[in-house]
Amino acid sequence: MKKTILLSIILLMTTVIFAQDFIYKRNEGNRISAKDINVLLEQTTYSLYDVESDEIFSIDNNDISMIVFENGSIRFFERESRAKQRLDFKKNLINYHLFDLIVNNFKLSYERILSNGKIGIQIPLAIGYGDEDAISGFDDVYNTFYTGISLNFYPTGQGKVRYFMGPGIQVGTGFFDGYYNDYTGSYTRTKTDTFVFRFLVNNGIMFTPIEALSISLVGSLGIRYTDKTYNSDNQKIRTVGAFSANLTYRF
Repeated sequence: MKKTILLSIILLMTTVIFAQDFIYKRNEGNRISAKDINVLLEQTTYSLYDVESDEIFSIDNNDISMIVFENGSIRFFERESRAKQRLDFKKNLINYHLFDLIVNNFKLSYERILSNGKIGIQIPLAIGYGDEDAISGFDDVYNTFYTGISLNFYPTGQGKVRYFMGPGIQVGTGFFDGYYNDYTGSYTRTKTDTFVFRFLVNNGIMFTPIEALSISLVGSLGIRYTDKTYNSDNQKIRTVGAFSANLTYRF
């Protein structure tokens, strides 16, 4: 109730100050400054507020989230709670990467969603606690520590179910666990510490059942560079993949 009142006050202040109507689009997450709005059965016509021309535009009603009129009244074209989620979304995300526990990483990340709702800047922090008998997952390097940065692009802005994608880099340390052939017919198990750099392209889907909680699944594919190898057959540059299931607190 308090949130509804607060949102209404903010919208009312905006419309009173600028004395114009706003059409909030459903899929693109932005708004149109409009005048002479006429809501029809299947579409809405309008003119641009800051343009002298009398040209009339139209938009399908299914593409509208809500219209805020200059007198402070609001007309919703979808469920009120969903429309408000698009406008008043939580911009700070703390992610706990559950799947990383399987590959012996404890990983948290912080993501900041920019005001337009379409871009997120994410910084991970991972600490590996495995040894030579641990599972390395999609890579043959066992992580010791890494951080980095990712850009997440949300094409349709924020909402209950959203797809996102974008590039990310990881920089840290790790080690190889392998067997070295000493050319005498025997193999010696060795541990080789190395610097690790990864460039990944991430694709994910995020489900937000309530405003403070999200669940996401992310698949990644890219390349990895290490400054050392554990034998001559191993390559310093190779392709790698990753998968993550995340539990997110939004505030």
